[in-house]
Amino acid sequence: MAETTDGRRSRGQQTRRRLLDAAIRVVGRDGPAGVTHRSVAAAAGVTKSLATYHFATIEELLTAALAECTEEYAARLAAELPPDAAPADLARYLAASFEQDRPAWLASYELLLYAVRRPELREAALTWSRWTASVARRYTDDPAAVDAFVGAVDGVGLLALLSDDPLDVERLVRLFERLLG
Repeated sequence: MAETTDGRRSRGQQTRRRLLDAAIRVVGRDGPAGVTHRSVAAAAGVTKSLATYHFATIEELLTAALAECTEEYAARLAAELPPDAAPADLARYLAASFEQDRPAWLASYELLLYAVRRPELREAALTWSRWTASVARRYTDDPAAVDAFVGAVDGVGLLALLSDDPLDVERLVRLFERLLG
């Protein structure tokens, strides 16, 4: 029986997705050091052997989780924010996303920083910066402005995670307008 007919491929993709979502939750809760096949399997509600089947190593799991975070956020932004949105709209969208899903942002930043010491994660980590740069290029082709925007987004996100205060949306609007406007 073909895989597409009997559902094995679909179930495998669903299991993989559950494992990636669970990995992000575990990173957000315990940091990258808390990620084991056992902890992710428990969070996903599957067996450890199934987690190991889909991701042979923790680095493979963390790399896929980091890539998934970036791809998922990029897809949401593309679906929810028109390409011709003003920098102020982008700032408001980013602030709302951050406040609504702070644990996922925390997990993403944890993984980005973890990649500094893990060369096997660096390519996935750099995907975030390349994606952020592509967002900036919607508004400007000035390489310095693009670099400044990437640094500003990363810096604002990190500082927001260090604080219990919500992002200052109007300040973020002014920053984005200055960098991209």
